Amino acid sequence: MNKSTNDILHAIHPCQLIYSLSSRPIYGKELGMCRITGNEAYGVSFKKWVRPTFTDHAYLLPGDIISNEALFCFDESSAEIQNKVKKEKPQRFRTYSHIIYNGEWYCMTKANKKEIYDMICNGAELVCLTDTGQKHILFKHKIGMWQLDELFIYPDIEYLQFLHSTMQNLLHAGFTQTSIINGDYNPNFIAKNGFEIWRINEDKIKEHRGKPMFDFASWMLFSNNK
Repeated sequence: MNKSTNDILHAIHPCQLIYSLSSRPIYGKELGMCRITGNEAYGVSFKKWVRPTFTDHAYLLPGDIISNEALFCFDESSAEIQNKVKKEKPQRFRTYSHIIYNGEWYCMTKANKKEIYDMICNGAELVCLTDTGQKHILFKHKIGMWQLDELFIYPDIEYLQFLHSTMQNLLHAGFTQTSIINGDYNPNFIAKNGFEIWRINEDKIKEHRGKPMFDFASWMLFSNNK
């Protein structure tokens, strides 16, 4: 279902945002305080749900349940995501990057980096990206920030576009993503791909290397055929 951007921005927690754009499945009907969202809601006993392998205790809030909203975002066998991404089997929620753009929820992978970048530059309302797909990160998301795994960045579209376009120039000239990220260029590649192209673009980005926005922008590099 779709909701207006105004409705989305007035939700309290990222799990509530995503849940509000879903079919809103019910996992439990126990009323209590959710240890993930911090709000009174319906769900299941947190003690019965939590496993010994859960290590993110520092992110928990006072309460006694895990709400339906939060449970949806921890789903390891989501039929809803399966339908969204057109897969044959139910999908793990944590496998995907999650974007809310124009009031619609998108589940994305590394194959969608160009689309992710375009959505962010056009004002995506929620940006929660994963590189590994191994950890649950959406419940840690900070509303109003851009997220890449455990990295949180204050949105700055102009800065992002500057770094990303400069890196793309180097990528399109034939330099590898690894060399662009770490600044360790093979001299033979510089000679082959063009010294001036390398010098002009590398001079623009070298002082930003190691900064959070640099890491964020470099993750979204995509090849010419994307």
